[in-house]
Amino acid sequence: MSSLTTAQRLDAAYYNALWPTLFARHQIPLLVPPDSDMFRADLGRSLRVMFDWLGDLRGQRVLELGCGPGDYTIMLARRGAQVTAVDIAAASLNLTRRRAAAHQLESSVAVRVAAAETLAFPSNSFDLVVGFGLLHHADARALAPEIRRVLKPGGRALFREPLGENPLLHLIRERMPYRHKHRSPNEHPLTHSDIAGVGRYFCRTRQREFYLLSMISRAIGGEMSFPALWALDEFLLARVPLARRWCRYVLVEYAA
Repeated sequence: MSSLTTAQRLDAAYYNALWPTLFARHQIPLLVPPDSDMFRADLGRSLRVMFDWLGDLRGQRVLELGCGPGDYTIMLARRGAQVTAVDIAAASLNLTRRRAAAHQLESSVAVRVAAAETLAFPSNSFDLVVGFGLLHHADARALAPEIRRVLKPGGRALFREPLGENPLLHLIRERMPYRHKHRSPNEHPLTHSDIAGVGRYFCRTRQREFYLLSMISRAIGGEMSFPALWALDEFLLARVPLARRWCRYVLVEYAA
């Protein structure tokens, strides 16, 4: 895409190389695991809550921004959504299309090369806009009005994103190795100021933070530890709300 910015071209090149490599190594399976397995994996707690917030998806027109290899595209389509998945990396769309075919969901999934900041869709086109780790790659000032434009009146936009308020976590992300670490050249985990800036284009914003102490699971591995750590996090965050800013991830919903 000649209209991509320099930063977008760098990100596209990164993912055009990454996804085929991981797929060839069988680190990305052709068939997306059942939802129950996805909810037990790393980041599974926030994923379950996001789908709870999304609600009944049957017949809903959903725009997925930054679809990556298509894990969440398939999850959305399996729940009855008509999904339009966009990404700036051709490898993302090729793999998403291939996995949709493997699940016999071709009629429920359309893919298109596009930058999230410049969407070539008519206004009021979608019931929902979703992103699983998209906002922290994007230019939020350009993205927010585009999301608002393509949403139908009363529509919602939901994003699950890495949170960037914890300086120690920032240092680890930048400098230290850990399991399944993949960072593109232009990532910038969200701040609460970023979240509020996007929210100015919408009627209502709600958010929920995840993974305070349980972020250590990324280093130690072992899915058996996840539920206990998630439960401990929720116990602590309910009693010490100020600790939410130090969490690893945030789920944000914007209502049009």
